[in-house]
Amino acid sequence: MSRTILRPLSRARFAWALVVALPLASACSPSPESPDQETPREAAEAPLATAITNTSFETSTTGWSSWQGTLTREARTGAPAGQYVARVTVNGAATMYSLDGAQSGIPNAPQGQTYTATAYVAAGNTGTVGKPVSLILREKSSGGTTYKLFTADATLTTSFQRLTVTGTMERVGDTVDVYVLQNQAVAGNAILVDAVTLVAGGGNNPSGEPMPVGDLTGWRQVFTDDFTTPVPVGQFPAAVSTKWGVYPDGWKDTSKKGTYSPSKVVSIQNGVLNKYLHTENGIHRVATVLPKIPGATASGGLPSGRFAVRFRADAVPGYKTAWLLWPDSEVWPRDGEIDFPEGDLDGTISGFMHRQNGTSGGDQDAVSTTARYTSWHTAVIEWTPGRCRFLLDGVVILDKTSRVPSTPMHWVLQTETDLSGTAPSSTAAGNVQIDWVAVWVPQ
Repeated sequence: MSRTILRPLSRARFAWALVVALPLASACSPSPESPDQETPREAAEAPLATAITNTSFETSTTGWSSWQGTLTREARTGAPAGQYVARVTVNGAATMYSLDGAQSGIPNAPQGQTYTATAYVAAGNTGTVGKPVSLILREKSSGGTTYKLFTADATLTTSFQRLTVTGTMERVGDTVDVYVLQNQAVAGNAILVDAVTLVAGGGNNPSGEPMPVGDLTGWRQVFTDDFTTPVPVGQFPAAVSTKWGVYPDGWKDTSKKGTYSPSKVVSIQNGVLNKYLHTENGIHRVATVLPKIPGATASGGLPSGRFAVRFRADAVPGYKTAWLLWPDSEVWPRDGEIDFPEGDLDGTISGFMHRQNGTSGGDQDAVSTTARYTSWHTAVIEWTPGRCRFLLDGVVILDKTSRVPSTPMHWVLQTETDLSGTAPSSTAAGNVQIDWVAVWVPQ
């Protein structure tokens, strides 16, 4: 896709989003249906110090309820934790239903505190296979009014899969809780849930996937950051200046609707680099961070490399992320550009390789996905002489060998206002979170 050049060191575009802001409530009822087949086991991790006291339904469903569903528990061979799991069956003609843990919420959650929820989910019968399911971390007022939803999404299978969602509380005095919701339901649909946790922070692995450490076949690791050093808002990048740089306060972004404001946007807390996109004093605040990779050129570039990032984001209308490799030469479109992941925050993840010796912004190879940004994802660019590959969560989604950019490029994690031509609403706000980054060069 075509773009507009920003200024030395940057340009952009990227995409991502939140899922639907789903309704919720609570109500309890009896009697499940039996599944069509046993659910294979995926081993649960060691228990965490969770706010939820009844995490695995071993003796009861105490502390849990269902909105528009019937809740019970059942013995299950291969349960992720213990011998029992929760079963929730949709009521009547409802198109969505939940397993709701509001009774195990954390009241008066500190503003700025990050929380992580995990759960194992599976389809309760074959009729539910292929349906969407979400693990949702909810910030709400003391009176119960929902303020914000942080969502991890998956497609149901008969095998248990582990979902993880992380969110940072934005207001004083709110409550945080967790629930599981199946959407696009029809009569007879049912979900199985087990090993639900809700913890403050999330340790060194908030996304559920540890940072890769060490060389890979054909690749030598030269840079990593797991974000274990806390940095409050206003002190990035000074506190970690040996590893990171930024676009300075006051630069305009690509659309000219946003202003780079790292001093008001970027922080590191609970193992996550966080960009809090928001409007303050009438200014739409955005941020771009740039890793300082050993062995790079004076402009920060490499002649080739493998660039990996573990990330998620809220679906904030009017904002986007453009995480890209940009030519040190600053000659565009001649020297190309590699963008992945890219897209609007309320859209889906895409990728673009702008070709070497390009004649316009549209001289490119592109790939789109259905992946949403509310879930954690790992995006990898593998760029070597004559070849460019994009991998999303371990799956190759683009592989090109023609007119691949061939001059040194630097990695730019650019987050900005979108290119719609309309400024974001002053009330639109949310977080872009990065669990870790890693870079390799060819051996």
